[in-house]
Amino acid sequence: MQMKGIERFAKRMTMSAIARMMGKNGRGTGERPDWRERPYRVLFLRHDRIGDMILSTGILRAIAAAHPTIQLDVLASRSNAPVLRHAPYLRNVIVFDKHSPTSFPYTFRDLRHRSYDAVIDCMVTAPSLTTLLLMLASGARYRIGVAGKGEGGDGGNDFAYTLPVPPRETADHIIDKLGTLLTAFGVQPSGVDLRPTVELTDAERQRGEEMWRGATNHGARAWPRLLVNVSAGRAHHHWPDQRFVEVIRAARAHVASSDVVVVSSPSDRARAATIAAEGGARLVEDHGIRDAMSLVAQADVVFTPDTSIGHAADAFDRPAVVLHPRGNAAIWGPYNAEGRVVESATDSVADITAGEAVQALVARFASLPAR
Repeated sequence: MQMKGIERFAKRMTMSAIARMMGKNGRGTGERPDWRERPYRVLFLRHDRIGDMILSTGILRAIAAAHPTIQLDVLASRSNAPVLRHAPYLRNVIVFDKHSPTSFPYTFRDLRHRSYDAVIDCMVTAPSLTTLLLMLASGARYRIGVAGKGEGGDGGNDFAYTLPVPPRETADHIIDKLGTLLTAFGVQPSGVDLRPTVELTDAERQRGEEMWRGATNHGARAWPRLLVNVSAGRAHHHWPDQRFVEVIRAARAHVASSDVVVVSSPSDRARAATIAAEGGARLVEDHGIRDAMSLVAQADVVFTPDTSIGHAADAFDRPAVVLHPRGNAAIWGPYNAEGRVVESATDSVADITAGEAVQALVARFASLPAR
């Protein structure tokens, strides 16, 4: 048995053991609180990736606005917590590092001390053992989650939910799947704007403008601005360096006045510098996700594999061209935004040709409003 298979087996056994210990006491009671009667302290668990947090912002906004009595907190990871900085609808953002063993007992005690009334499981496509433990550690009376996520019909974390909500059968995109959670608060997701948004301060927007202008800070603004992200967190989202170079060269040839900036994660700075130099673009070294998002907000077009940068383009309503592996676009693609998807015929974006990407980018340029 391969290592991942062993890990999945151990995870299922642990969850089954917790289910047996909880017995009937953990199962959905059907009891629904009257959210209007008093203040309710609600915790949303989102301790994973940056892109997942960006995509959840519309749901968080809708939950906080569902009733004036709801006081909403989010438990975030170290990497995605900065996304929520300046979010006016949140009371607290609690940072949790699941990769640090010492963080578990500290966080468990902290959550219990905060006395939450309700806790929300954000994992709407597959059960998470870490999320299950955090739900139980919170001591919240109401544990909310989407039912039926288990493998082989085992129900996943269903046994732990006191307030399970049925999945939305017609939902394809992850945002619509998350939107199902709103029904626990008496809100119909179809009647709410769930598009992601991120709040930037005036200083952060100015920082983005300064990074775009660079050495030409006192000159006229170049147009269009093309932001090219070359990093991807997962191997099957990695695109060959030379194809990025071809796309940048094609963009500059198509619109001579275009300003092309290349960004990357810190670990990819060397290859990003090479891509920028060979393509005739500029490398900008941002200082974290807030900096990167300020660059996205001031771009005219974004080009990226499926990453947090693509989701940030959604949040700032920036036109984007996003590369996706086969079958991923429907659930993780642009959401009600001006995005163009280039989907691979295989499970890896490496099989998308430079020609396919250039064609989508040129079409994206053509649809820009006249400056």
